[in-house]
Amino acid sequence: MKRGRIPFLLTFLALPLVIFTTFVLSPFVQAFDLSTTDWSGLSPTFNRVGFQNYADILGLDGTPDQHFWHGLMNNAILLVTVPLLTIAIALFFATMLNLAGTRSGQIRGVWGAPFYRFLFFVPQVISVAALGILFGQVFQPRGLLNALLGLVGIEGRSWLADERTALICVIAVMVWMHVGFYMVYFSAAMASIPRELLEAASIDRASKLQTFFRVTLPLLWPAVQTALIYLAIFCLDGLAIIQVMTIGPGGPNGATEVMALSVYRSFKEEAWVGYASAQAVLVFILTSVLLALAMRITRREQVQL
Repeated sequence: MKRGRIPFLLTFLALPLVIFTTFVLSPFVQAFDLSTTDWSGLSPTFNRVGFQNYADILGLDGTPDQHFWHGLMNNAILLVTVPLLTIAIALFFATMLNLAGTRSGQIRGVWGAPFYRFLFFVPQVISVAALGILFGQVFQPRGLLNALLGLVGIEGRSWLADERTALICVIAVMVWMHVGFYMVYFSAAMASIPRELLEAASIDRASKLQTFFRVTLPLLWPAVQTALIYLAIFCLDGLAIIQVMTIGPGGPNGATEVMALSVYRSFKEEAWVGYASAQAVLVFILTSVLLALAMRITRREQVQL
């Protein structure tokens, strides 16, 4: 039986492995190969330069690539702030919609919870380009935000043109984009939590905060870990919303620069395909390492019901 099992499994895995190798692994290998050249993407010929592109990016032979390193710093800020804010707000709303109300002495969600889930999920059906244009207008000097601030006597500013506030605006939009989706995601996970556990905690006179951190959150931890991973991947990219929404894009003075934008600029605008490939390889390595660390740090024993 075991002898026939391996050929049987290989028969079904052969085609998926071929497709995965052709369309996933092969482009990675080709990108690394291009990163060792000076190809411009326009000429049929190129020269092998070894690891010179990597040396130029890291500054081993002189000054490092300021755009790339500035983008790395901004990506690090996004990586710390966006997942934490998004998950915290999404968990708060999911808890309010699913566990804040009582009916007939049992813990239930608040009245109208399905409507609120739909309302919060609306941003997910709007394209990133449309969101970027929308919030680009909201943060304009004559935009909606300054108009609302003017009603309470606060003087507005050019939010996206100010180095001190441009990245904050991007963070706010990124959080707004994802809160609805993860609120619905956590709501679905909360639906599997036995209400008897929550009611037992209430009978033991545990506060709402104690119930959340000692009962609800441990049972939701696999969902929270998944959310952290996907939000981290998004924060290490962030190209689309920044390219549409910010000045430059990436401005002012690199205040909203990210690594993906540096790769795009080298590839599309400056026609340094070899150099852009080296940047992309470094982004891939950095992303893989950070995700492996995140999965290691956030790993816990799953609570079995």
